Amino acid sequence: MKNKFLLGVLLALGAAVLNGSVGIFSKGLFASHLSPTAVSFYKCLIAFAALSVFFSFHQEFKYQVLRLKKHLKQIALCSFLGIFVLYYFETTAYHYAAVPFVVFMLLGAAVFTTFIFSTFLLKERKNVLKIAGFILLTAGLCVMAIAEGADSGQLSVGALFACIAGIGYGLFLVFTKKFTLTGGLALIWYLMLFGVIYLFVPFYVEGLTVPEVNTYPTLIALAIFPTIGGFYCTTKALVYLEANKVQFLELTEPIFATVFAFFVLREMVEGMEWVGASLILVAIYIAEMTPQKEMKKSTMT
Repeated sequence: MKNKFLLGVLLALGAAVLNGSVGIFSKGLFASHLSPTAVSFYKCLIAFAALSVFFSFHQEFKYQVLRLKKHLKQIALCSFLGIFVLYYFETTAYHYAAVPFVVFMLLGAAVFTTFIFSTFLLKERKNVLKIAGFILLTAGLCVMAIAEGADSGQLSVGALFACIAGIGYGLFLVFTKKFTLTGGLALIWYLMLFGVIYLFVPFYVEGLTVPEVNTYPTLIALAIFPTIGGFYCTTKALVYLEANKVQFLELTEPIFATVFAFFVLREMVEGMEWVGASLILVAIYIAEMTPQKEMKKSTMT
């Protein structure tokens, strides 16, 4: 039992580590003269191609893909929010701002959006801890945005794009739950399929470019590790741990992203941004806590 719990913890933390690597991979590709639009498109295309190869060798995967055909409209909407909006604006935000700043703003905006829309669309009731966390989260987002734009006196481009990416991801989480979309890697395959179509539009408008050979390893790593690897670790962790524990452990992603950015890129949040980042992190952890009364009810049922 202890071994299964430990394995679940390691898998959940593994997902956080993999997801926290997106920023450093993206910035490495920018240095190789790939635009954010090209990076987001090729990242999605390679992930789709890798899953398609997997699809051709596994009968169960084929069955899941066929089963999900009746949900194509819902998947198309979720892909627009969770793939196009998230990938395009997150990658572009990394072009304008430091990785830790983008990650904290994105995660904060995602939780903010989920809090609002889950209340109305999913009819979820909010306890005192979630409301307190929401207030702290709002304060943290404001502090980080003001601190980043203090020199210019206006909201920075990086902050704006990070928030748009977070809003898209938050809506993706809400609508995925509302539509009860399941299917593991088959669902990811469909999301990537629509994502490639959506992301091709800005890529075509900007001007099609072919990446240099020396960028292929980083592009493949970006597509495989955070996208497919992060999702795989999350789904496997859910086998050994409760969903709320997995989600709680994966909230360490901003910490890993900050550590990676510092050692690889020498980037970090500065000055008042630390206050905002701390408020966001504390707010999310408070919101994810389960009151003792609810815990007792869940154990009794």
